[in-house]
Amino acid sequence: MKARLARGSGLLALGAELAVDGPMAKASLGIAALTVLGGIVAVLMVARGDHPGGLASAPLAAASALAWGAGTLLAFTASTHAFRRDKERGIRALVSARGGSAAEYLWGRVLGLARVLGLVTIGGTLVVGLAAALAARDSPLLLRTLGATAGSVAFSMAFAATIAPVALATLGARSRVGGYFMLVGVLALPELLLELSARILPDGWGELASIPGALTTLRTSLAPATFDPLRFARAFALLSLVVAASLVVVRGQLARLDRDSP
Repeated sequence: MKARLARGSGLLALGAELAVDGPMAKASLGIAALTVLGGIVAVLMVARGDHPGGLASAPLAAASALAWGAGTLLAFTASTHAFRRDKERGIRALVSARGGSAAEYLWGRVLGLARVLGLVTIGGTLVVGLAAALAARDSPLLLRTLGATAGSVAFSMAFAATIAPVALATLGARSRVGGYFMLVGVLALPELLLELSARILPDGWGELASIPGALTTLRTSLAPATFDPLRFARAFALLSLVVAASLVVVRGQLARLDRDSP
């Protein structure tokens, strides 16, 4: 048991290290740092301005900017040809030589990427949210800001847990062109058809017709002013289904790659 736990910890560390390998991945980390710095500057400006109540929106804006900016770039950069690269560089052979199975390698890859995405999005959101809370001038604004920060952190956690397997499922073993077409089909196309989906689907489900929509709904359902346990349950259930389906797909992609490779 101890040997298995140690191997799992090592594979998680390996997956996190591979996620930030390469110049584009490191550039995304730089973009994340600049986003957080810009968020802090914006917080200071709002706090000194005529409408300090806007501080409660700072963590929400930071979470969205980090997720759909640096976080998305990092996820896609780390996932493109990830399984093919690992095979060509001998990483898969190294994992096998140390007793790791294909499933353990896969979990290390997915959880390693999710861990890095979480550090980028959750960490940055917390920094901006705490800066906004410290700048709040009264207790009601402080509580609203802390509540918004908590909801934004939950959104960031859901983003990391969802986008990591989705990115690897669409880009990990496919060709670059095929992967990007699949990615557009999974993320962008449902978002473009969101208005049509809202007309077709039952009330309350139209906003969940896309992954970005479900993530936004989850965040909104946890905000103090719009707290809604039912909306949260629906969004959480849909995102859990997306994660499960992505893991099935990525396992199939990895198995197919192993069969086709000499």
